[in-house]
Amino acid sequence: MCEHNRRRSRCVECQGTNVCLHKTQRNTCVECKGNSMCIHDKRKGNCVECGGINMCIHRVRKSTCRKCGGSSICKHDRQRNKCRDCPKCHVFMCDSRAVVSTGSVPGYSWRLIQGSLEPANGIEIHNDVLAAALLEKTEFSNADLDSFGENFLYESYIKVGDQYYTPAAACLTCTRNERWARIQGGERRVHQWLGKQGVALIKVPKPTAVRKKKETKVKEVLDSNDIVHLNDRREVNRDSSCENSSNRPDFQVRHAHAELLTIYIEVDEYQHRSIKSACELSRLNNLLACFEYQRHLVVIRYNPDPFTAGGKRMTCKELPLAEREKVLLRELNRVKELAADPTNFKDIITVIHIAFDCDCCLERCASVRTT
Repeated sequence: MCEHNRRRSRCVECQGTNVCLHKTQRNTCVECKGNSMCIHDKRKGNCVECGGINMCIHRVRKSTCRKCGGSSICKHDRQRNKCRDCPKCHVFMCDSRAVVSTGSVPGYSWRLIQGSLEPANGIEIHNDVLAAALLEKTEFSNADLDSFGENFLYESYIKVGDQYYTPAAACLTCTRNERWARIQGGERRVHQWLGKQGVALIKVPKPTAVRKKKETKVKEVLDSNDIVHLNDRREVNRDSSCENSSNRPDFQVRHAHAELLTIYIEVDEYQHRSIKSACELSRLNNLLACFEYQRHLVVIRYNPDPFTAGGKRMTCKELPLAEREKVLLRELNRVKELAADPTNFKDIITVIHIAFDCDCCLERCASVRTT
């Protein structure tokens, strides 16, 4: 970057290497016959006579062609940025039209889900401050966002009375800006610069502590109680020739009778509602099938987030995490004691749910259910 806060090679004042005598970018200068210009004095990609890559068979830009269904044409057969029927961007003070995006969003704007039906997919969130605010308005300022105390995903939703709300979508520009904002210190630009200098970069995955904070908390509990385990590793006793041997349980508990019984601990944030139960069962079957020597499998599924018991919502206030961790250790120790005789477990796969939705009262089941 130069003193004018531009790329030095493209700065006119600094006479950058990409700037020609006509104070224009060298590759797009008509008088200099830049390499991006065709014989018709147009950009090669946008020239109809030259068959530019940006032009369709109808002699119109591909992105704005209605017949080709260009990316800038909305479902109302209009240009997306000019359509009054398309939703606006969720970002405050942005008048652009929205497109569906992914990732974490600030939640400036919320929309009502048509039909007032609970979505089949997604994660339900519970925020009393946000629910009360949605009774009055759906557009929020920065001060409102601070009072909510959290960010939200596009796939999340919240129930307000008998209706469901979800964050509105964002325009392409705001989505791109949000993505860049998550990269601290211009990391991507540094990588690009190093690549041009011939420095080879190896992508290192983020440590577990960064990717899964709640899973890391469970790991600390196991370590503090001297429970030997493997975290996020392939099954030790797997048959490497099996195509399903690449599956990784969250925790593999090592114990005295490991040759008779295998114990896994899975941390299911928000009960893994966004994942179908059939997919979870298929994953367990794959883990069981890859065993080199068949044995019983016990999986303890632990939910560190709110759940419902007997019609009552249980949060960390009603059932603190410390109490849930005690229940987890109690069930783990019980399974380890029963592991000496695998006949104590009727099925080849036994699943123990801790802090999952339950119809019975909390005192009777202690938020534990075995299936």
